[in-house]
Amino acid sequence: MRSLILLVALSICSASTNKRNIVTIQSSLDDIYTDPGSCHGYTNVIEDYREAMYNFTIETYKQVAPRGTYQFVMSPLSMWMTLAAMAEGANHYTQNYLFDLLHIPRNQCIRQKYYELAASRFSLTADATVVSKRALVIDEGVTTNPVWHNFVTKHRLLDVLTAPLKYNPGAAASTIRQVVSANFPRLDLRGNSVLIDTMDYNGLWNTAFADAVVKRAPFYSIEGRHIGAVDLMTVKRHGKIGYMPAIQAKILELPIGMNKQYSIIIALVVGNIDIRPIINQMKGSILAEGIRSLKETRVPIHIALPQFKINSELDAKIILEDLGITSLWTDPEATRYISSPPALPSSYVQRATLTLNKHGVHPPPITELRSFGPPTAPEDLFFSEFIADRPFMFGLFDTETHTCLMSTMYSQPTYPI
Repeated sequence: MRSLILLVALSICSASTNKRNIVTIQSSLDDIYTDPGSCHGYTNVIEDYREAMYNFTIETYKQVAPRGTYQFVMSPLSMWMTLAAMAEGANHYTQNYLFDLLHIPRNQCIRQKYYELAASRFSLTADATVVSKRALVIDEGVTTNPVWHNFVTKHRLLDVLTAPLKYNPGAAASTIRQVVSANFPRLDLRGNSVLIDTMDYNGLWNTAFADAVVKRAPFYSIEGRHIGAVDLMTVKRHGKIGYMPAIQAKILELPIGMNKQYSIIIALVVGNIDIRPIINQMKGSILAEGIRSLKETRVPIHIALPQFKINSELDAKIILEDLGITSLWTDPEATRYISSPPALPSSYVQRATLTLNKHGVHPPPITELRSFGPPTAPEDLFFSEFIADRPFMFGLFDTETHTCLMSTMYSQPTYPI
């Protein structure tokens, strides 16, 4: 019971608690971290940071999507930050592999700018809640390297918690699940540490969908077969819409929050085309091109989106092993700079939850519900509707850097046949 109470306390004030369990490890990270001096010359890194995030987002999306039913939500940003923290304490070989996967430059000043951008994407306000919890949970008796610990906490990459993984694994697992509000059925506590990672989104559209036009409607499979029904939120409004020719998809951007600090970007493949090979063809450059194609339409768009809540718990360790990350879990040399004895996570599980409903900061203007004349130009006709009544891909982005905080696919109706 004493260990259980200790873990709860540590989950609230992990940074202060770990200070009493710190020792200096032979071959310290002091040899790696040198004072970079002034980093003022590296202020304009957003484009490179954005490209790095797009590439990592697509690489992980392609790994997750084929697993199961093609319905999931994950946070590439939260995973990127977790792995960046582990990379900062990895040996040379593992660090280089992780930096390449994350598309992180070796220059320390630029890395720190990337971390500042990543850590400032979250929000806890009345109109947009985007919250991420990331932690390395280590067994009692494992002590963290103070240089690594200070670096990852200073840059808000990762927390470090202590739990009785070996002495009382049942109590440790139960408390971990309570702290992060997750079931984590695949949580393996046989090692001396685990990585836990959560992301939750619940926000208000900048402009609400109309209450009067939320209705039950058919939903179709990838092959165009009727497989059930969803509650479609419909509205007619001007907005940003574009086209991604590489995957034959229309994309729509809808702003979130009082100051439009976030947006949902949705990709809908045109026609009854199998979306599975299209996902395999995705690249970070395709995502960037699609976002650049977004522009305000000349005519109002008839928009219909399902109303839903989606929750996923992903075995991130298996996903990363498929991407070639193996030494992080089994090789003591790989993590010898993180702790003593070296932390070898036996689990890395990510839970993500995204809620999409009709509520918004501002009510839909009455003018949006009036009848409009039909579009005349072929381009206007093509972009005059966006009906998500079949599988679609979408992501939550912040509007300052267009970082993808959550990437999602929706393919299963709320009311299956």
